[in-house]
Formats: sequence, structure tokens, C-alpha cells
Amino acid sequence: MAEARNQPTLADEIRRRIEEVYELPPMPEMARRVLELRSDPDADIADLAAVVELDPSLAAQVIRYASSPLYGYRGKISSIHDAITRVLGFDLVMNMALGLATGKSFRNPADGPLGLHAFWRHAVYSAALVQTLARRMDPGRAPEPGMAYLAGLLHNFGFLLLGHLFPPEFKLLNKLVAAQPGTPVTALERCVLGMGQAQNLMEMGHSQIGAWLMAAWKMPDEIIVTLREHHNPGYRGEHEVYPHLVLLADHLLKRQEIGDAPSGELPSESLKVLGLDAGAVEGQLDALLEDVAALDFMARQLAAD
Repeated sequence: MAEARNQPTLADEIRRRIEEVYELPPMPEMARRVLELRSDPDADIADLAAVVELDPSLAAQVIRYASSPLYGYRGKISSIHDAITRVLGFDLVMNMALGLATGKSFRNPADGPLGLHAFWRHAVYSAALVQTLARRMDPGRAPEPGMAYLAGLLHNFGFLLLGHLFPPEFKLLNKLVAAQPGTPVTALERCVLGMGQAQNLMEMGHSQIGAWLMAAWKMPDEIIVTLREHHNPGYRGEHEVYPHLVLLADHLLKRQEIGDAPSGELPSESLKVLGLDAGAVEGQLDALLEDVAALDFMARQLAAD
């Protein structure tokens, strides 16, 4: 049995073939710095603030988020140090900075349901909602808020990589999603990614290819699992809370016509895994929608960078 488990899977073989032909984008320098800081047990608030402040756009996004009504802080936030110590905390700013910095390698089309404007709006809303949903969980099972935020922000990153590797196929997929909003994006992917140069990806789609990129960039295991399983309500296993939080958030956001979930109906499997009540979950969406200015600002900044 051990020998069988060590045999390469179809996904492994597809990945090997792609690596022979295509070069993955390198992790952006800012993201690399944050990831190194994240692995340093001696890193402190001053270290993190110094790294974030190297990127004025990133610093502005963090400060704007800390100043939003989402956190209810009534004082003035004028620096990254303030944002960390007074409102957001070290782990959340660390993971937020890591997630926001990773998108700088990609220059995908701006428009359409999978374009950068819609992509980052969905990512930012999902990150905030996943974070608030995580706080509703039993403290004994709740994930770290910063990691939950990062999972929501990056869960659809595979779309960015698809657009990077296969621009013509991605353009077609973007048009199909716009023309068939009621069809699950995973089904449309299988139609498009079996064509042309992208034929080696026909068994993968944005979930698998996104997880592959996160693994190549040596991102945390929680993020790799989230990207791979965030369309799978039946997933049970290591770090399962993260993809199920993303599933819930995406189904809720679909009610606002945001994102690629198949419907606005809450997946009962995810509610059960997370131990959450449907009514409480829906209330978190209502609270989020009371302040969209900070989220929309951040999404616009990310799409423009």
C-alpha cells in the first residue's frame, strides 16, 4: 500500500508537464519579505511596520482598513504602528500584508466577472466576511483571525495564474462566465481548459492550479488547502475550517452578486463543520454591508496597482 501511495497522481503529472513548458511567476519581493518575517520568531511590531511602510500603497490600505467602522475604533490611525497596536493586531496585519502583496505579479484583464476589478472586490469582501465568521465559531475550534483573513483573500488566486499562463483561454472563460452567470464556474472551466495550449489543465481548474502556486511559493498549508478545497463542501481533513469558512462567505456574497458561488444557499455541510447557525451567519453579512466604503477602496487600489 505504501508503494501505491507514493505513485504520482494525474495532477502531479499535469503539473510536471506544465513546469516543463511554462515558468511560474516569482513571488513579489514585498510578499517574500513578509513571508520571511512571518517565519522569524523574534519579529516584532517595529519589524512588521518597517516592512509594510516600504510600500506606500500597501500601508495606505492597512491604515484605511483599521480606520473603517468594521472595527469601531473611534481614534485616529495615522501609522502602521497604530493600526497594529490599537486595532488590528500583529498576526492580522502580517497576513493582510502578505495577501495584498502577492497580487503584484499579475496583470490580468481589468473587466468582466473574472477581471481584476471583480476579482479583488470579491477577494476583499470574502476576506473580511471570513474573518468575522471565524469569530462566531466556538473559541476551541476557531482559527486564527489573520489566517482566516488570508484564506478569504487568496482563495481564488488560481484565476490570476490561469490568466497569466493562458491569456486567450482566460479571456474566453471570462466571457462565458459573463454570458452564463447561472452556470458554475468550475463547469465552464472544464469546457475552456480542454482547448488549445491549456489542455493539460483540463483536470485541474483554478482551485488546483491556485493551490499549486501557493505550494510553489511556500505559503502556509492552511492556504494551500483552502485554495484546493474551497469548492468542495464534502471536504473533511486537515485545516478543514478554512475552506468551509470560504464556502459560507462565497455563498453569502452571491446574494449580493459578488463572486463565483453557484447560489446564495448556505451549504449545510459547512455550517455543520463550523458549528455555526444560519441566522447568525446571515447577520454577519448584514453587518459587513453597513460599511462597504473601506472594502471598495481597498479593492480599487488592488486592481489599480
